[in-house]
Formats: sequence, structure tokens, C-alpha cells
Amino acid sequence: MLTTPITRLTTINHYLKTTLLVVMASVFVSSVNVVAAENTGDSLVSRQPVASEPVSSQQAVNKSLTSKPVGEKEQRITDSGKRAAAAEEAGNTKTKYRDFPSAVELYSDDELNELIGANTHLKRVRADQCQLVADIKVRAELVKLPTYQFLWGDMLAWGVCVDKNAELGVYFMRAAARQGQPRALEQLGRYYVQGQFVQQDIDRALPLFEQSAKLGFLPAKIQWAELLVRGYGSPYDYQIAYSYLYNTVTADAKMHKKLARLLIQLENRMPERVVIAAKNAAKYQ
Repeated sequence: MLTTPITRLTTINHYLKTTLLVVMASVFVSSVNVVAAENTGDSLVSRQPVASEPVSSQQAVNKSLTSKPVGEKEQRITDSGKRAAAAEEAGNTKTKYRDFPSAVELYSDDELNELIGANTHLKRVRADQCQLVADIKVRAELVKLPTYQFLWGDMLAWGVCVDKNAELGVYFMRAAARQGQPRALEQLGRYYVQGQFVQQDIDRALPLFEQSAKLGFLPAKIQWAELLVRGYGSPYDYQIAYSYLYNTVTADAKMHKKLARLLIQLENRMPERVVIAAKNAAKYQ
């Protein structure tokens, strides 16, 4: 049979349509298989344990802990603290939170100054189980904060939470003193008076006490005045030391008596006009 060009075109057109339909059907089947596979995987991941599968109390506690929203307090709890929480949730009444140390927040500068002023900074570091040693070292050596330089120096000098290194400890105390840290100035002066870590040298202690007293640190005021009444230093320093003591406010009765005694001892070493000038100078401090 003879085929015309129109017949051939019609045949090719039918062939192309058939091929296109087959390709589209194949793509559709593949897509259905992928979706089915993904749904099957989801069901496997989210499958809940059946009643026959045993679940330990520890697993149940861990699940309850992770399902709760985490706040600031929970963020600060260490792994050992989480174990304590799990033990209590599981009914272990003998285990308490205090039996597991929690993470300690770094001291603020004001808080550390208060600890140093009360001479309880080393006790605090021990009480915090030496968790902040690395942070203290960084702030002393790299950031060069005077309060942290003094703390780090004291820790090194006495071997608190670190290997004892008196030479390096005194180095950091001096670095803090150069930045005007009152306790560092006073403590270095006291070391020179006692011959602790350094050779005894009262002449080197006097300006350290004076600078610390000028910054208002009461122990330095007292120690400077005590050295002056013992004959050390210069008579020209009496008036300044007197005005520092005269201007001091304290609620401690014993300390008040001690200040009064030192003031009388200094008065006995000064002319009356100098005593009056020292009292007047205290009014403007």
C-alpha cells in the first residue's frame, strides 16, 4: 500500500505521543516510590517502643529532662548536676543537688574587689573547687585586669589551685599594684615588713602603704600610721596619715579605739597647728 506524506506524519505523531506518555508514567511511578520510602523512614524514626520493650527509669528521667524548656539556671548546671537531678527524679532521696558541683559564674570586678577587701578571695576560689582557674589566668595575663592580676598572683604565691610559684605570684601582685589596686599595694607593703617572699625592707613598704591609704584602704592606713609612730618614715608624713585616720568612718568599736589611739600617738609627734591643719584637711577628703 502506498503511503502519502500526510499518512507518514500522522504515524510519527502517534508514535511520539505514545513515547511521551510512557516517559511521564515512569516519572510518576518513581516519585511515588520515593515518597513511600521517605514515609517509611519517618515511621521508623518516630516509632514508639511497644509495651514489651523495657525502658529503664534512667532513660525515662533523661527523656523528661530533655523535654522541658531550658532556662538560664539549667544552662549553668554541669553534667554532674544533671545526674543529680536525674537521681532525685528517679526517687533516690539520698542524692541531693549539693552532692554534685554546679558550674560557677565568673566573678564581676565589683564582687572580686569585695572579696579581696575582706581577704576572702582565696577561700572563695577553693570553695568554687578551682573551676575558674583558666578564666582567672586569662584575665590576669592577657586582659591585665588589676583585680585578677592580684588574685592570680596570690594564688600562685600560696599555691591555691595551682602549683606554687612565689616569684611569678609577686610579679603579678606588683603588676596589679602598678595599676593602683589598693589590696595589692597593701599586701606587698606587708610582705616587705614581714620579709615574706621578699627581703625585709620597711623603707620599700612605706610608699606602698601610703599609696594604698590614699586610695582609702583602711588596713593600709593603719599599718602606715603604726610604722610612723614607731619612728619610720618622715615627720612630714604625719599630717597626711593623721588626716586619713581622722576621716575614717567605722562601726567596729575595737577598730574605732585603735584609730583613736593612733591619732593620739600622732598628735604627740606634731605641733598643735599641724594637728589643726590635718583635721581641716580631713574635711575635704
